[in-house]
Parts: sequence; C-alpha cells; structure tokens
Amino acid sequence: MSTAEVVIQVRYNPRGDCVFCGEAPVGVSPQDWHNYLSNHLPIHALSGGRAAFYTTFEDLAKFKTMEGAKLEAL
Repeated sequence: MSTAEVVIQVRYNPRGDCVFCGEAPVGVSPQDWHNYLSNHLPIHALSGGRAAFYTTFEDLAKFKTMEGAKLEAL
C-alpha cells in the first residue's frame, strides 16, 4: 500500500489474543479494535507475535469516529 501514512501496531499473547492494538478509541478493548480493523484493512503478519495494519490518516479518522455503529456492535 504505497499511500499508507499510518502504521497501527498489533501485539498478541502466546494464546493468540490481541493484547495491544494501536490507535484504539477510548473504551474499546484491543481485541475488539483488532477485530474491527481486520474487517476493513488487510493485516500484515510480523514475527514475534506482532502484526501491523497500514492505512491513511483520513481512513483512520473515519474508523475512529463511527459512533452510530458503535464499531458495528462489537
């Protein structure tokens, strides 16, 4: 993705649960934010229990302000 300006870092525990997902809105758990982003962006697996989402500032702002859908009823 050549237009990506934002890298959202993700970390997993040994069981595969998401324990950190950057740029999460206030009050949204890392796992719920990860699940939401996974439905909208490709995820890029990295080594050591990590991954990353790549997006633009504009798209990230849209994702973070989808109040009406409450992140699609996580």
